[in-house]
Order: sequence, then C-alpha cells, then structure tokens
Amino acid sequence: MGNIFRFFLFSAITVFLVGCSFFNKEMSCEEILINSYEESSLNNFEKNKFKDLLENRYPQYDEIFASASRETNIEKNLLAAISFQESQWDPKAKSNMGVRGMMMVTLETAALVGVEKRLNPEQNIKGGAKYFSMLQNKNKIGPSEADKLSIVLASYNLGPTNIIKIAGQIDSNIENVTWENIKEKLKVTSGEDLNMMDNGSYSRAQQAIDYVDRVKSYYQLMSAHACVNPKDQLTFF
Repeated sequence: MGNIFRFFLFSAITVFLVGCSFFNKEMSCEEILINSYEESSLNNFEKNKFKDLLENRYPQYDEIFASASRETNIEKNLLAAISFQESQWDPKAKSNMGVRGMMMVTLETAALVGVEKRLNPEQNIKGGAKYFSMLQNKNKIGPSEADKLSIVLASYNLGPTNIIKIAGQIDSNIENVTWENIKEKLKVTSGEDLNMMDNGSYSRAQQAIDYVDRVKSYYQLMSAHACVNPKDQLTFF
C-alpha cells in the first residue's frame, strides 16, 4: 500500500498547491505552515484548538503513532489526523455510545483486533490502525485509490456494512461507485435508514461526510507542521 499512498500524495498535493497560488519550490517550512492554516476550511476555533493540542498533548503519543504506522504501513500523520478527529488525542475519550479511547474503538472492534484495554493509548492507537488497515484491505468500493481511501474513512466512522449497503443502492457493481456518489446518497439518508440516531436536524449520514472532510483537513495541517516533502507524503484530496 505504500506506493499507492505516495502516489496519492504526490499527485493530489501537487494539484492542491498549484491550485492555491502560494505554491513555490523555495517556500520555507514556516511559509508552508502559514499558508496551510490560511487555506484550511476549518474555522478559527478548530485551528487554534488543533495547534494547541498538537503542541501540548500530541508529543507524548508521537512514537506510538510512528510504531503503528510501521506496523500497518499507514502514514503516521493520517493516523494522527484520524485520532484527533475521533478524540482530540484524549486517551480517556468516550462517546455516548460507549466507544472509547484515542481512536474511538468499539468493544466489537477491540475484540477483533486484540485490544484488551481500550483506555491504554498504545493498545487503542495500534488497534484502531489495525482496524483501519483491515477496512482498506477488504474494501472493494471505488474506481480510484482516492475514492477508496475516502470511502474507508467513511466506513471507519459509519461502519463498513452501512457504506456497502449505500454503494449497492447506487450501483450493483460497487467498484464503479465513487466517493462523490456516496456523498450525494448520504445527504438524503437518515439515521433511521442506518439504524442510527440523528442529532436533531444533523443527520448521522451528514456527520460521516463531515468526518471525512475534517480528517483530510487535520491531515493537511499535520503534514504542514512536519514540513514533509510532498514527494514523501500521502494525501487523498
């Protein structure tokens, strides 16, 4: 999967940076970082919260993410971005549905990937990374690698069964179904359709769309802070 990730990054980041007029081979790391924050779709509160926790909370978990990345071949900054969206890197995080930890692992998933203590940061991060890798390996939806990665992110949030069901409603040949196709279908899907609860007018399906977009945004900022050369990164914009 490593070559696919590098292909994602090189092609998509190049398009992103060229599209944003600030692309410059001589740009410093500081300039890249400033421009990444300026171009981010996140609001100021979200940007400031991310920057604060990246400086004051994330460092103690960096090596765990690096180890999980080596074990699964999933880029470290992507794992960290998923974790931030899930828990803001809080090992004690808990959802109303009882999902726990830094990667918000369910009891069912914990049993599947061998996590005994969901509040243990290392077990949770590595378990979440292993589960994400399993979703990638099993996913058959999407004509492009970029589609597939966005769809796997949505599966991590909404459950693979729901995403497979939605894709099948769009086209019996799910390999042809794009992430854009699924997004359009999710926009008119209620929580009841997914056997889930909506939060007022904010549907559980729309939450999945926003989840994918926000993980991408946090990944972009993680990469900018690391000043990673685009040729060595991955992306899926």
